[in-house]
Amino acid sequence: MVKLIASDIDGTLVKDGTLAIDPEYMDVIGRLIDKGIVFVACSGRQFRSERKLFAPIADKLLYVSDGGTVIRTPKEILKVHAMPDEIWKGMCSMVRESMPSCDYFVCTPECCFAEDGGSRMFHWLRDSYGYDIREVPEMLKLKDQQIIKFSVYHQNACEEMCAPLFTPAWKDKTVMAAAGKEWMDCTPIGSGKGPALCFLQKYLGISPEETCTFGDNLNDIEMLQNAGFSYAVSNSRPEVQAAAKDTCPPYWENGVLQILKTFL
Repeated sequence: MVKLIASDIDGTLVKDGTLAIDPEYMDVIGRLIDKGIVFVACSGRQFRSERKLFAPIADKLLYVSDGGTVIRTPKEILKVHAMPDEIWKGMCSMVRESMPSCDYFVCTPECCFAEDGGSRMFHWLRDSYGYDIREVPEMLKLKDQQIIKFSVYHQNACEEMCAPLFTPAWKDKTVMAAAGKEWMDCTPIGSGKGPALCFLQKYLGISPEETCTFGDNLNDIEMLQNAGFSYAVSNSRPEVQAAAKDTCPPYWENGVLQILKTFL
């Protein structure tokens, strides 16, 4: 019997970077929670954005945010993975100096920082994702911040832009995951959606066999592999479909919702 459900958001439940979700999700997830099933929003998104998306039932969920670096209940943080300053500052310098077509931002457990408040990336994160993102004049001068994620942004080919220099330089020093065509997320070693799910399984006393997961991108693979029931939406990358036990219809057909209803 399924006791724990964890789902990615962008590309799995909704179109990337939107807060538009079918209201029926709230009803169905609420009913599943009333049956004693734990539901986890497991995303690269900021906690604030996750709560906005699930506003009617936000206080009933658990949250894995910023690519698996922060795990929390609605009221308290259970675990945080932080990144050494020399790592994120080194990545920042590399993008700035060697990747002029890319933008970047850094995350803390509560907010994000970027240098150009007028950029496409800044407005997309603030206005579409609903992030608390703040402009700073000089990223490298940030002090006393718990940085949990560094993200590279390119409008349509981030993975390709990172491949020649950035990825080889940092792949052994951080957990790197392509999150859609726009993002390359870099988080501390030991973090990720897979480890976050393992933490919650142990915390809650729920086995992988009692867990169901949903995802669409490379950063979801570990999470899908650590569940007895796992679904890749049919709009996902081939590698993700290969990692999941099953597939379901794409987000625009509410594929995850169709599966969730079977657990009622």
